[in-house]
Amino acid sequence: MLLREAMNFVKSNTKRGWEKLPDGRKNKPEYAERPVLEAMVNHFIHRDYTVMGGEVHLDIYDDRLTVTSPGGMYNGMLIQDLDIADVSSERRNPILANVMAQLDYMEKRGSGLTRICNETKALEGYKDELKPVFKSTPTQFLTIIFASSDTPNVGDHDGDMSETKLTERQQKILTLIKESPTITGKQMSETLSVSQRTIERDLSALQKLGVLKREGKDNDGLWVKSE
Repeated sequence: MLLREAMNFVKSNTKRGWEKLPDGRKNKPEYAERPVLEAMVNHFIHRDYTVMGGEVHLDIYDDRLTVTSPGGMYNGMLIQDLDIADVSSERRNPILANVMAQLDYMEKRGSGLTRICNETKALEGYKDELKPVFKSTPTQFLTIIFASSDTPNVGDHDGDMSETKLTERQQKILTLIKESPTITGKQMSETLSVSQRTIERDLSALQKLGVLKREGKDNDGLWVKSE
C-alpha cells in the first residue's frame, strides 16, 4: 500500500535520536509519526485524481518534509487565507475518505489539518516556529512539517551504545564495510536501497559513537570497524 510505503520511507530517511535515562534510553524521533500519517492521508483523500500524471509527492529535507498533491481546496479558497480551526471537512473523494476511516487511518469528521498541528505540538522540543504550514493554489496543495529541534544526533550523549543498540541499517553498513572496506557511500545506498544522504548520516553517527573510523586524511583511505 502506498501509505505504508510512504511511512517506511520517512522512518528510513529521518533521524531517530535518543536521550540517556537512568534505566535505559528514550527514542526521540525527528518527526512524530501521527502528523506525518495524517498529512499523507489528507493528501491522498483530497487529491484531484482527474489530473492525468498527477501524484502525491513526499520530499524530505534537512529540516522539514513536504507533501504536495494535485488539486487545491475543494471549495476553491486558499488554505493560507483561512483559520484551519474553521476549515470544514469537505472531501473531494468521499468514498476514499470512508475507506480510510474504516481502516482507522482518519476520523470521519473533523479537520486533519488541526490534528497535524496538535500532534506536532505535542512532540518534545516543539517551538512556535515549527508549526506546520499549509499552502494551496487552485491546482495544488502543500503541507510542510518541520523537524523537531530537540532531536539529538545519535551519539551526542555519553553512555553505552553497543552494536546491539544500533539500528538495523547501521548494523548492515558495518557488515558491508567489514566485507569491503573500499565500498563507497553510493554503493552502500544502492545495496540498502536508501539515499546517499541517509548513508552519510549513519556513517557520521557511527563515527561519533566510535564504532567506525576512517584511516587516512580527509575522505581518503579505508573505513575501519573499531574493535
